[in-house]
Amino acid sequence: MKRFVFPSAVVMTALMCLPVTVRAGEAGSSASAGSNGFGSGSASADAYYHGDGPGMAKTKTRSGKVNFARGFAIGFDEDGLSLSVSHAVASRFGPAYAGTLSMNIGLDGSVSNSFGHALSLGSHRRSAQAGGFAGSTPRGSTAGASAGGSTGFGGRVFTRTWSRSRPRRW
Repeated sequence: MKRFVFPSAVVMTALMCLPVTVRAGEAGSSASAGSNGFGSGSASADAYYHGDGPGMAKTKTRSGKVNFARGFAIGFDEDGLSLSVSHAVASRFGPAYAGTLSMNIGLDGSVSNSFGHALSLGSHRRSAQAGGFAGSTPRGSTAGASAGGSTGFGGRVFTRTWSRSRPRRW
C-alpha cells in the first residue's frame, strides 16, 4: 500500500495545477420509480439549471398503484440552450422503466446530446432510474447520461446510454 502513496501525491498535485473548466450553463435532471408488488412503491425526481440566463426546472412525482416521476430543466444563456428531461414509471405488477434525454445547442455551433434508459423486469420488486445533463462551456458543449435499475431474485435489468458531442464547425 505504501508504494502507491508517492504516485498518488504526484497525480493529485498535477491535477490541482490544471485549469478548472467552468460550465457557463448546465441543465440536468433525474428520475426514479420502484414498486414492490405488495403495496405502494416510490417515485423521486430532481431537476436543476445553473447558468447566467433565464431558466426553469420542474419536478413531478406520484405514488400509488402506478408510480411516476418526471424532471424537466431548460435554460438559455450567452453560450447556448440547455435542456434535460427525465421520466420513470413503475406499476405494481408490471415492469419499471426510466428514460432521460439531454441536449445542448451552443451559440458557437457546437451540439451535444445524450440518451439513456433502463428497464427492470421479472421479480416482484423492481426499480429503474435514469438521469442526464447537458451544458456549455467557452470551449463547446457537453452532455452525459446514466441509467440503472434493480430487481429481486430472478429479475433482469436492461440499460443503455448514448451520448454525442459535435464541435463547432468554424
